[in-house]
Amino acid sequence: MDTTLNTFKRPQSKLQVPLQPAQLNQTSIDHNHHTLAKRRLYNSLNNQLSRLQRNMKNLEENVELTTNQLKNIQSFGLAHGA
Repeated sequence: MDTTLNTFKRPQSKLQVPLQPAQLNQTSIDHNHHTLAKRRLYNSLNNQLSRLQRNMKNLEENVELTTNQLKNIQSFGLAHGA
């Protein structure tokens, strides 16, 4: 049985090698692409929300017009004994 201190030592984690200048540039580029992708996604979602809000407003107006038309048809029918 090996009773030296080596058997009881925890394995030491290896230190991370410092990034080289080219790797630093790549990290910066990756971050910029990620930021740009997030900005594009935000803009896309914002545009979709704007279109949805416009469509909902148009739908509400159409429902109101249709309701008024149905009321007019009903009034016309009642006035003319239909």
